[in-house]
Amino acid sequence: MDAVTLRKLEFTRVAEYTSRYCLSAMGGDLLLETHRQSERDLLIADLERVLELRNFLLEGQSLPFSLLPDTRHLLRHLEVIDSYLDAEGLQDIFHLLHAAAQLRKFMFGSREVYPKLNEFCIRLWLEKTLQFTIRSVVDEQGGIRDTASDGLFLIRSELRESRTALQRKMERLLRRCIENGWLMDDTIALKNGRLTLGFRVEYKYKVPGYIQDYSGSGQTVFIEPAEALALSNRIQELDINERREIERILREVSGMIRPELENLNHNQELLAGFDTLYARAKLAVETGSVLPGIAEGRQLRIVRGYHPWLLITHRMKQAEVFPLDLDLRHDEQALVISGPNAGGKSVAMKTAGLLCCMLSHGYLLPCSESSIFPLFSSIAIEIGDEQSIEHDLSTFSSHLSAIRGILESACSNSLVLIDELCSGTDVEEGGAIAKAVIEELLRRGAMTFVTTHLGELKAYAHEREGVVNGAMEFDREGLLPTFRFIKGLPGNSFAFAMMKRMGFAQDLIDMAQGFMKEERVGVERLLDDLKCLMQENRALESSLRHDRDVIETEKQSLASVRAEIAAQRTELKSRALRETQKEIEHARREIRGIVQDVKNAPSDDRTVLDARKKLDLRKKALAEVDAEQVPLAPFSLETAREEIRTGDLVRLQGSNTTGEVESIQSGSAVVRCGNFRLTTTLKSLEKITKTLERKMQREPQASARKASWTAVTTDALSTTLDLRGMTGEEAIPAVERFLDSMSMNRIRMATIIHGKGTGSLRRRTAELLQQHKAVRSFRLGEWGEGGAGVTVVELK
Repeated sequence: MDAVTLRKLEFTRVAEYTSRYCLSAMGGDLLLETHRQSERDLLIADLERVLELRNFLLEGQSLPFSLLPDTRHLLRHLEVIDSYLDAEGLQDIFHLLHAAAQLRKFMFGSREVYPKLNEFCIRLWLEKTLQFTIRSVVDEQGGIRDTASDGLFLIRSELRESRTALQRKMERLLRRCIENGWLMDDTIALKNGRLTLGFRVEYKYKVPGYIQDYSGSGQTVFIEPAEALALSNRIQELDINERREIERILREVSGMIRPELENLNHNQELLAGFDTLYARAKLAVETGSVLPGIAEGRQLRIVRGYHPWLLITHRMKQAEVFPLDLDLRHDEQALVISGPNAGGKSVAMKTAGLLCCMLSHGYLLPCSESSIFPLFSSIAIEIGDEQSIEHDLSTFSSHLSAIRGILESACSNSLVLIDELCSGTDVEEGGAIAKAVIEELLRRGAMTFVTTHLGELKAYAHEREGVVNGAMEFDREGLLPTFRFIKGLPGNSFAFAMMKRMGFAQDLIDMAQGFMKEERVGVERLLDDLKCLMQENRALESSLRHDRDVIETEKQSLASVRAEIAAQRTELKSRALRETQKEIEHARREIRGIVQDVKNAPSDDRTVLDARKKLDLRKKALAEVDAEQVPLAPFSLETAREEIRTGDLVRLQGSNTTGEVESIQSGSAVVRCGNFRLTTTLKSLEKITKTLERKMQREPQASARKASWTAVTTDALSTTLDLRGMTGEEAIPAVERFLDSMSMNRIRMATIIHGKGTGSLRRRTAELLQQHKAVRSFRLGEWGEGGAGVTVVELK
């Protein structure tokens, strides 16, 4: 993709803007030099790294280093034999090594969150010795430390002493000269690197010394006193020694760096690459960009896609930017966009082209994540905004020349964008040429976008397979473009509406319309009618799709309710059968007991009489039970939907256990039955009235059942006992009844909820479980069972 194409697509502007986010000049230069990534897997990996770094920034995190210097010139300088770096250069090398070490360490520690970035940063070369050496020589401000070497330490110590002595000597001379009135200026001046006193010209011989300079007026002469000469010479000598020692240190450290130039260049390259990732991630945060889907084939779907450069510039102006929605199937190879001038045709075409270009260069895109983009090997654009003046070509000639170049290079993996195809010549000739160009692009397999005002080209797109019309919508009432793309419909130019908007006189507009052929007017009206019809059809389609989804949801819900009702009926029948069998077995045991009593005392008339009375009473009780039996009515949808709420009186199905609902949560209910609570499913409960509850309590059999509420079948019985809210004295009998019930119903595992709290309920429960004969073992709950707030019991 050449520079002209990138400039016309405005990708160059986006890249230059993004490069300002780079931390270093080497990262910015690399970003601007980056070419399209041709390897699909490498491109996707690069995009995923940018996405992870964007998420890193959105979480409010900052990079583990604060400075990334441009070290390219430093490493090139070290390639020269006997060269060395100054203190500033060593400081930059240190920051390069430090950034590499910190970045690799951070990403490795966050490798589960940022796996792609860790794969990239794990390749960085780690080195600690050079960092330590450089930091022991160069301080944080970039100066050479006194402790860089023993020799430098001694030189600087002597320098400080000599400068202090010279300063004191000069101050004594200054006071003496001031007392005698010889000086023009009462300060010590530095001239030619030497400390001097500013004498009046007439007193310049009062103190022996060396003239270093004169003032601009010539009235002041700056003299270095002879008394300070020895000290000044010594200081100058020490300065020379200091420079030599610093140079020796710098050469020594540079010599340690030179063998690692290959590794340093490797780190430099990777950090520059990371810098480009960082800049692209910063742009993604600013523009709200995401990683769209990448198609294997030719499908292109843009959902709420924004032109990135318009998004940047309009945000500065606080102006609105309209998103683009565009969808092309695999078999739709060419798109002909028509519509009014200034209605957004060119912007829509360039938006699609720029987004495809940015994606192939590793940028996230400002669109919805549901968007899908193919990867193109090349993008060609002709927007007709330049004439070849140097070649003496007209606008149309320049346009044809550009199209010829596009046709010569187009292939099956190319994207071609042409604005106002063949519009600069006769309409009939231009339409014919335009159709021929599109046919050639179809033959070459290139995906093509063209904008046009040519009616002949709109008709061609309607009839030609693989070519589809598209229009930019226009509000006729407001005389304004809406910038909304409509697929499948050609658009009007709305030239007369634009004339009216621009303030032309109505009679002039009418005259222009009068010159227009009647057939053309009819076509324009037909297009308007088609657009309205298509909008109505789309609205109807959306409504029907919504209704279909609602109906499908209701069908699934109804099927689920029916299945649940059937399961409940089966369960209730099974419970009724088991209860009947229990009653029969109980009656049999009583009868056997009566018969056995009679056999044991056959001559005792009183015993026989008592036995007969017992049989009569048992027969009467069974008759009353049978009379009270109500056959199970078939469940209906209305019955199934009856809701049990907090505070309702309920009965445990298949038993006479009753209670009041205390709370309901997730299909389960907590029922208070006397002094204890029962946790069970809502399915196993049914509403009752207070009258029925009193009647059940009056029955001896019902009372017995209520007292032993846990002796119900396992289908209706909860294996969970909730002791929360009870005292220790209340909990002990509840636990005993609960364990007896579990044992009678041959339930082997049960759960007792006592809560965490102070732990007193847990301890009392544990003491009872240790002594209970039905308990095989018990333990505190696991993490997913309730932890220390529950005890899980295994029964014998």
